[in-house]
Amino acid sequence: MPHAHAVLIWLNAIKALIALIWVRFALRNGHLPENIPMVTNNSPAFRNVNSAVQTILSQKFGGEVRLDKGENIHPQSLYRYRVLSGPDEIPTSVFVKRKRARRIRVEWACLQFLSDQMGENGVTPRIYGGGYTEKNNAPLIVMEDMGDGQNLRAILLSDDSQNAKTVLIECAKALGKINAYSLGKAEEFLKIRDSIVPIEEKAEDLLSVYTEKLTEICDAAGITPYQESFSELKALVDFLEPSNRFHGLTHGDLYPVNVYQSISKSKVYVFDYEFGHLQHVLVDGFQIRVHLDMWAEVSRFPDDVMQEMERIYRFELAATCPEAQDDMWYYQRIIEACVYETIRCIYRFFEPPKNVFSNIINNRPAGDYEALRIDPNYNHWGLPAVRRRVFYRLGMLAQLTEEHGYLQALGATARKIQDKYRTIWPPEVQEMPLYPAFHLNSSENNKSTTDN
Repeated sequence: MPHAHAVLIWLNAIKALIALIWVRFALRNGHLPENIPMVTNNSPAFRNVNSAVQTILSQKFGGEVRLDKGENIHPQSLYRYRVLSGPDEIPTSVFVKRKRARRIRVEWACLQFLSDQMGENGVTPRIYGGGYTEKNNAPLIVMEDMGDGQNLRAILLSDDSQNAKTVLIECAKALGKINAYSLGKAEEFLKIRDSIVPIEEKAEDLLSVYTEKLTEICDAAGITPYQESFSELKALVDFLEPSNRFHGLTHGDLYPVNVYQSISKSKVYVFDYEFGHLQHVLVDGFQIRVHLDMWAEVSRFPDDVMQEMERIYRFELAATCPEAQDDMWYYQRIIEACVYETIRCIYRFFEPPKNVFSNIINNRPAGDYEALRIDPNYNHWGLPAVRRRVFYRLGMLAQLTEEHGYLQALGATARKIQDKYRTIWPPEVQEMPLYPAFHLNSSENNKSTTDN
């Protein structure tokens, strides 16, 4: 046993030395932005979360910092630490987030980028730094305390329609600002991201990928796509190409739980950038069209609220993307985003193996895999909510392509798939109810828009 203990000590020492050499090498070669505090998991100052946070804040604000023991805000992931003493500029409290290694490091990069770009105009939590604790090499980030308030999910499930509308409008405004600030800044973002969490980008033949996906979706539904649909997929490929000049940082997980109304700060935040990445910014904008559809409670806003959100979003985005105020340009990009999101939505939840893919769609038994998909606790969703999302997107794609005369073969194919699902899926998944906040205050209460 003593021998094993000695070996463990030597291994830890070697790990610490390697980590230190890597950090110094990265700094010398410009791989780590100097305004991001970076530490190694074996640094003596980072043997626990408290000391890690104190050191990060000391580096950020230039003086010794003392904290309380911390308060758990969300199980095993989010903590609030109050500052007992420190430099004059330091806030009175901070949030500390710990989670899966890659996801928390992606969020670290996204918040650092947005903090740098937006400064005092920021609508995401400002980041103060990040690092690692000794236990399991667990990463953490230290960021702005968003104050007392509630997330948008709680607001939409309440009976306060006026506050729900106010927060939704502010959310659209914030989203437009984020997209505007990040547009054309891919190089700046990648420099930060690659210094924190290097991600290998895979080159794909996007036309082949989406041709195969569309074929499988149509085969599973038992319909024949319009042949022109496959040539129209070229517009989707252009939309997704990394070289597209309208690419910027997008959220990637824009559900109401990730929008926060701070009562104490009179501000609406967009947060939780664990899935943030570069793509066409109107993938974010499109989320307004699908009402930020919420986990198991897939519902909608009244049409006038959605239209006002889109108007505000376009106005804010136009600060760096004047094309956003051009109806033809904007709606063609929204249709391309709709094609992408519809295929992605179907594939995400009805993914192969192919024999199961068809069985889930057509209500045929599929053993344990089908049982997993029906389980209401599965990934916070459940089969009825998933089908409602798919049905709504298909109808929206058909309607938008008809209204704007663009990618009409893809829209007509979407309508054929929706018509097939209409005959085999229960009526309740073919209707999109209003969020509870709007139930008692809208003449649209009994109106469904999933058919579009």
